[in-house]
Amino acid sequence: MRLGLPLLLLPLLLSGCGGEGWHIVDPRTDEGLGNLSFLLAGAGLTLGLSAAALGLAMIIGLVTAIARGSRWRAVRMVSGGYVELMRTLPLFVLLLWVFYALPILVQGLDPDGVWFALLGWITDLTPFTAAVIALALNAGAFLSEIFRAGIEGVPRGQVEAAQSLGMGRWLTLRRIVLPQALRRMLPPTVGQFIHTVKDSSLASAIGLAELTRRATELQTQTYRPLELYTLLALEYLVILLLLSRLSRWLEGRWGSKG
Repeated sequence: MRLGLPLLLLPLLLSGCGGEGWHIVDPRTDEGLGNLSFLLAGAGLTLGLSAAALGLAMIIGLVTAIARGSRWRAVRMVSGGYVELMRTLPLFVLLLWVFYALPILVQGLDPDGVWFALLGWITDLTPFTAAVIALALNAGAFLSEIFRAGIEGVPRGQVEAAQSLGMGRWLTLRRIVLPQALRRMLPPTVGQFIHTVKDSSLASAIGLAELTRRATELQTQTYRPLELYTLLALEYLVILLLLSRLSRWLEGRWGSKG
């Protein structure tokens, strides 16, 4: 059973946290209940951040996938360069650049210019917004490859048949290609969401109070890293196992139909 190994590891993890240390997250005490609630509240922010980033990444990925199949060479080069850059650049570096460097870059624009009118909001980036942008830029590059594979997996004969009936390129893409490609794209997209949830822990470095940041803040107050980081690992374990089960279910339901 796929869940067997993680469940067998639980006693080993918990055995190292014996003694009085667990009182800091014991729901039977006011202190423990408050700490536990504080930690669990970070799960909602982690999932919300990941969902927002994935939503934006899907738009970026779809546009990039279509652009990489463009008839114009310049469009293909720009979209291909974006994919290579995002797949090569460490996500942590990208996150730091978006949060600290990008606002400074925008501040250098002409305040009366068109670009500043469009991008001026970046000068007041919050940690949440910066994390969404960085995660979306990173995930969008990987999703573009998933989407491109799904689009190219549709039989060429169906595309030619649609065009012979008078459908234009965009109408063919919307009515013929994308509905079929969705079946191939959905399971790996959920898999990318799992990676995004993992990567969201990096947002703690810019002050976002998600799961990892909250555990670190409690650790600096209580000096109980073993208990708190073990609980943090278990929180991620539960979230990611549930998402993995969803991914396998979608793959079984939709993958075989592609």
